[in-house]
Amino acid sequence: MRLTLAKGGLGIELDSPFRLGALTVTELSLSLTGVRFPVDLSGGVARFRHRRGQLTRLAVEARTSEAVAWATPRLRGILGDATPEVVIAPSSAGVLVGLRSGSAALAFEVVVAPLERDLRLLPERARGIGFAGSPHVLALRALGALASPFGRVEGGAVVVADAVGAIAREILPIAGARTPVVVGVRWDEPAFEPNVFLGRASIDAPPPALTDRALRALELCELTGAADDLAAAGDLDEARRRYLGFLERAPRHPEISRKLCWIDASVGDRGEAALSTLVEAMPATDAGILGGELLRAIGDDDGARVALSRGAEAEPYGPLAALAWLRAAALARELDDRLHALDQAVTRAPSMDLCRWARLGARLDLADVRGAKADALHLEAAARGAVERHAVWRRAADELLARGFLAEASTLFERALRYSPDNAEAVAGLARSLRAAGQQRRSLDLFARASALAARRGVPAHDIEIELARGLAELADDRPAAIARVRGVPPDVPESFDARLLEGRWRAELGDLAGATLALGRLRDAAELALPKLDGDAGAAIAALLVEAASIEERDRGDLLAAQRHLGLAIRLRPRDRSIAAAFRRVAANPRPEVPAAPQPEPAIEPASVALRQTDVSMLGPPDAGREGDERSEADDEALAQRLTDRVRADPEDDAAVIALADVLGRLGRDLDLLALLSARMEEGTESLRSELGPRRRQVLSRLAADARAAGRASEAELYEAMLGAEG
Repeated sequence: MRLTLAKGGLGIELDSPFRLGALTVTELSLSLTGVRFPVDLSGGVARFRHRRGQLTRLAVEARTSEAVAWATPRLRGILGDATPEVVIAPSSAGVLVGLRSGSAALAFEVVVAPLERDLRLLPERARGIGFAGSPHVLALRALGALASPFGRVEGGAVVVADAVGAIAREILPIAGARTPVVVGVRWDEPAFEPNVFLGRASIDAPPPALTDRALRALELCELTGAADDLAAAGDLDEARRRYLGFLERAPRHPEISRKLCWIDASVGDRGEAALSTLVEAMPATDAGILGGELLRAIGDDDGARVALSRGAEAEPYGPLAALAWLRAAALARELDDRLHALDQAVTRAPSMDLCRWARLGARLDLADVRGAKADALHLEAAARGAVERHAVWRRAADELLARGFLAEASTLFERALRYSPDNAEAVAGLARSLRAAGQQRRSLDLFARASALAARRGVPAHDIEIELARGLAELADDRPAAIARVRGVPPDVPESFDARLLEGRWRAELGDLAGATLALGRLRDAAELALPKLDGDAGAAIAALLVEAASIEERDRGDLLAAQRHLGLAIRLRPRDRSIAAAFRRVAANPRPEVPAAPQPEPAIEPASVALRQTDVSMLGPPDAGREGDERSEADDEALAQRLTDRVRADPEDDAAVIALADVLGRLGRDLDLLALLSARMEEGTESLRSELGPRRRQVLSRLAADARAAGRASEAELYEAMLGAEG
């Protein structure tokens, strides 16, 4: 601060610009009253700091770059949890504010309306995309965050009370002077120059002449301020009711209609009601993003694309325009229209990676590999550091591989490995592209390397393990090693479904039918537990796995009941799939389980070995006698069941082995396998054997029916009950 002497009066003024938050105070002057001349000025400002002066002039400015740097951390949380990208720029209305975070963007204009020493900041024409909520509410919250702690949301605007006095009280005490009297000081009309906002206040200044747009914004706040405050507080229902009342007083008011429609659009399931309100004020296709969202909600994709395109063309905030073009591209029916919209999106926001990736995919759909690589090069240039550049090339290579450009995909995977040579995902991607190109052996080596790299880092790589297992089974013909790989996939991961099916398939090919049944049973159980979460492509993929599991059960084991359970679950996932329904009807028409024909034993068991068989069975104990001695573990029972199964296949007339196998299967809880065994032996065995196995069959049918009822599978339970009723 420095002393000034002019027109016989003494004053104090700012000696150099003073930074205050986002503002720079360039001029501050006050006059000292009651000073008699002559006066000693040798003490400078310190000699007069005890005197309270009258503020006469105040000038502040804010450069856009400084305002953005100051505002960005204060706007964290407005669009999600991340800190958004912020743009603040002069506009025809006053100030344009834009925020973007990921695929969400918000834009609004701020009309500055000075009143005496106060400032009112009026948000206008708020619009946005990619978030749930009313853009006007988010605009109020953003302005409130920027004006805090001096401003407050009041009557649909942010009011900074006594802004002149607040600035003076912040600066003068730091300089050692008393805060001045600010009575009579008024703000002039704000001025906007390129990249600079200017504000001036002076004593006895005439009231500022407000622009037409400022007057309309003030009138709208006067009309809807109470509803705006309710919406900002979260009471959308009451705010909507009041907006409807205001529309009766000001019919077809475009801004009130927009606010009401944004509330309905954010709530959801009100597309028709919101659209009927909107079209009374303006054509829906002229309502920009709001019109596009409402038309899309009622299924009019063509109209929505037109509205979004028009809104994007008129939108001054580039990122929001680009996101609108992206939404329009997603609604385009023709690939050329989609590519045109994506070109516009890239033009409006060249640094937005969402636009580049979308156009890269569209260009690949048109087989424009050169154009796609050009987009990838732009994305690499925008990436920072080796990690981000590796991610760019790996994703681009995945896109090429998915569309069948094998040689180009291999090249890009190798380029990704330049930045991260030990990245397991990139090595696996290169292996997939080479496998698709016919280089099976090299791909198997690369899958093994990728698995080793993932294990070294301690990162789960279940998809790589499954790919490696496929290679071991199909190329190296090493199914036991492949089974060991897929057995290591834990049950609670998405890859577990493929792992269980592959395990069952390969066990069946090795002749381990019992192990195959256990693996496929785990697949069915996991699918049933995940059923509420499975839909769309995931549900279709799991249904295909269950259909193959049913085929294995029917073809290799002849167990039609197990096949029926797999197909029944697949129908629940894909109820409109006719092929699955036909397979289910075919299997359900003949539900009797069958034991497959016994293979020729090597060497053949001669009838003279009956005594030996009886000796072996006697070691198992009499039927229904339970376990003797030490209790066997489940693993022991599984091994015993496998040995007895082999004996029954070798000699289906070995009644003692059949009874012993039935006991073991009962202890293991393998009721479906037990039912298949009992049904087959009762049909082909002697009368005495049927009388002995009949009670067991009725017991297992009762258990299966009860389990199906408890699990909510009524049709399956009815099937078992019908079979039980046929027993008499």
